[in-house]
Amino acid sequence: MPSLHLFIWIWLAWLSRGYFSNAQLAWTPIYVDGNSQIDLWTQESKGCPCPWNVNNHQCACCVQDGGCHCGKESPNRCTQCGLEKHCSFMCNMSITSTELQKHSGKSFGQIKSPSLEGPDHCWFTFVPSPTERVEIQIYRLLNVGRFNGSSCVGGFLQLMSGVEPIFSSTDNNICGVNERFSPPVVLFSDDGVASLLFQIFDKTRRSQFLAYFSFTSINNTEGLGFQPRGGMKLQNTDCDWLYQDFACVKLGICTISSPNYPGIYPPNRQCKYHITTSNDRMRVRITFNTLLLPQNYCSTDYVAIYHGSTRSSPHLITLCANQKKSVDYPGPKLLLEFSSGPQVPPYNYNGFVANLEFYEKTTTTEPSLLLFSHTMEQLSNAVQHPKEISTAASYKFKCEITISGNNTRSGHFDTREYEWFPTCRLIFKGRVTDVIHISLFNYRLRAPQCRSVIEIFDGFMEDTKGPIDKLCSPLIKQTYDIEAQNTHVKKYLSTKNIMVILLRRPTAPSSTNEAEFLSGSFFFHDEQISGTMQPNGLCDVKYNGVNSPLAGLLDNPGLQQLYWNIDGPLICTQQFVPAVNQSVIIKILGLEHMAQNPSCITQCGDNGCRCVSKSNLQRVDHFVIVNEEGWTIACLCGAFQPEWFPVSVRSWSSLTVIYSVAHYIWSNKGFSFSASYTFNTDTICSDQIYTLHSGEIVLKNISTPDNLNHFYHQTCTWTLHSNVERQLELDITSKQNRPCTAWNISVHEYSASAKDRHLGELLHSFCSRDSHKQYLLPWKLNTVIIRLKTLSRTLPQFRIKWKSQVIRANTRFGTPTAAPNAVSSVTCLQPSVSIFLILLILTGLHCENGTNTYR
Repeated sequence: MPSLHLFIWIWLAWLSRGYFSNAQLAWTPIYVDGNSQIDLWTQESKGCPCPWNVNNHQCACCVQDGGCHCGKESPNRCTQCGLEKHCSFMCNMSITSTELQKHSGKSFGQIKSPSLEGPDHCWFTFVPSPTERVEIQIYRLLNVGRFNGSSCVGGFLQLMSGVEPIFSSTDNNICGVNERFSPPVVLFSDDGVASLLFQIFDKTRRSQFLAYFSFTSINNTEGLGFQPRGGMKLQNTDCDWLYQDFACVKLGICTISSPNYPGIYPPNRQCKYHITTSNDRMRVRITFNTLLLPQNYCSTDYVAIYHGSTRSSPHLITLCANQKKSVDYPGPKLLLEFSSGPQVPPYNYNGFVANLEFYEKTTTTEPSLLLFSHTMEQLSNAVQHPKEISTAASYKFKCEITISGNNTRSGHFDTREYEWFPTCRLIFKGRVTDVIHISLFNYRLRAPQCRSVIEIFDGFMEDTKGPIDKLCSPLIKQTYDIEAQNTHVKKYLSTKNIMVILLRRPTAPSSTNEAEFLSGSFFFHDEQISGTMQPNGLCDVKYNGVNSPLAGLLDNPGLQQLYWNIDGPLICTQQFVPAVNQSVIIKILGLEHMAQNPSCITQCGDNGCRCVSKSNLQRVDHFVIVNEEGWTIACLCGAFQPEWFPVSVRSWSSLTVIYSVAHYIWSNKGFSFSASYTFNTDTICSDQIYTLHSGEIVLKNISTPDNLNHFYHQTCTWTLHSNVERQLELDITSKQNRPCTAWNISVHEYSASAKDRHLGELLHSFCSRDSHKQYLLPWKLNTVIIRLKTLSRTLPQFRIKWKSQVIRANTRFGTPTAAPNAVSSVTCLQPSVSIFLILLILTGLHCENGTNTYR
């Protein structure tokens, strides 16, 4: 057993070697007296008067500062004042910091366990004050289990949180047959009450340990009460933390560490440290002051950094053993993961400490400051009464920042970059065909009672009735919440090519960190070239064949700063709606940087391309084309072979291209694609109405493209209508031998109330394999709809003939006739019915009270 003066000598020797100054293997110095002693509280075993008989000088001499005699049961021993009842058997006991201080004046002590014959156990509970942590220094183990290469077996010494001394695989676990630790193995517990469990499973003659304990101040200036600085521990997690730039900048620097530092860290942990920035110019420098992990255990004990919020994000660097380093990365999110494996002898490692320093990249952007003599009273009056101002040049601001779509199409803005003025106006001015998309990421308004405001105008303030939104102080918005999750971003879309943001602040800030500010991103979208942006989405656009260019390239989403704070799924849609006399062709020319996920493969056949995925498709990057009903026509994922391109679809109804990235982050913007579209003028599949009593329908031939993976998608309808009672006979033939899934023809009753092209009850179906069929429809069924549905590499070939048996005496005029078994009163035609059909029946129909009356 080491004497106290030997313990002090060891500590001073390590201090002189610089270990303490580097916070490596550091522990609380426990020192009472410099005289030669038997143990921490006993100076001599004999020579002092016995407490029960002052004339007897054969009792132990106690350390005057904190030592008390053990009594008659142990006349030659002393112990710490307050623990006298455990003098002869120090086991199964609770030690409270305040009581220990009250009786001995000390916040530390010694544990010399009894000699146990295994199997047996002892427990020790430590109750610190709210400003303290529990520290255990282990010097000696004798027959306390053994390490089998991966874990302790046969016995252990474990420090755990709480009052229940129950073994935990995730808490510190020390063992050894005959170990003397110099320096000691140091364990810390930061979660209040802690328990030390001494457990022996094997049969032993003598199992024992020697340790010191200390209630260490969290604010210990020597660093032994080390606590992370500037971060926030995430609720319902074991060891996860969040560090945000605005908090760290205010402190100057943030500090992170492994659990229980500077003691050894617990085993089998994966601790995540989420690091976030609030704008795209902010960077973070991570400096590892200390990194001490077990040698040759890099597969289990390491520090890894990812550019994003999950382990699936791009991997940047991994450190292990003692690889101290300084690294520098941009945001918006970084994940630092600390992994620990099983605890291994000689337990001479204690994890890491790193500093986080946030700083902004230098920028060359200069504000456009226009100095004018208008007073704040005039300015306020102008803002509140815009009708009194006739033009945008009627008044100006001392701080006016103009961002032109002619100079840049996308970017980030932050009012903290410019000289402070009470009022600043940001003008976003696009080209004639532009609309402006604004996202507000962060803002801070500190003044009370709406004295500071942010107002957003759709156009110049003078030309609008008022702001489309107004944000009042006090109000603080950060990009990420306290759980490191993205918060809702305020988004605005202009109707024309001008958008204005007005920021008003009453008083100048005392420092940059306290300034009221506004930051966000902008994007100028040319609707003449890139479709009509949809107001409720971030990246959804719509192309109408009536007014869009007849041909163009599809835009790759995710490249503008609007997407800077996204960390998760990204789904963008581009919808193409051909006019009545048009078809649209979408051609996918290539895909790049798509995540090669083996769980998803692409299979192309006669009925289009399909994504075959073992998991939910939303967890896989994919590119898909769907029809107006949401059915998939072409889906690409995984390792799609370049020689299979291009993949194209021609449709006579609307198509939607869906770009889906399973996990998008700004530093890894997902895959890119090359695709084009064309609107083609043709009447091959337009919805038509035939009023003749006989006729035929044949599709015109169109040129076949060269690429293999070209698919036709059709949903064509032809309405056969008659104003007289008749019996209709259909004759359908085809020389093709195609499955029904490739194309089919169906015959339906007309239904005015049906939302899908007025398709009523299905009467008959025809597939090309039927070759030839004749259908005799019910008497007086004067209106039917014939529908063709196609999804195939080949265009359908068929002929539809019809003829009518008519009784002239029953000639009358009316609307399309309902089914023979329907009620006689027919609902008025819906607005969606063809105008041509309405004109046909106007002469014989008017509506009264929602029913048809014939004249």
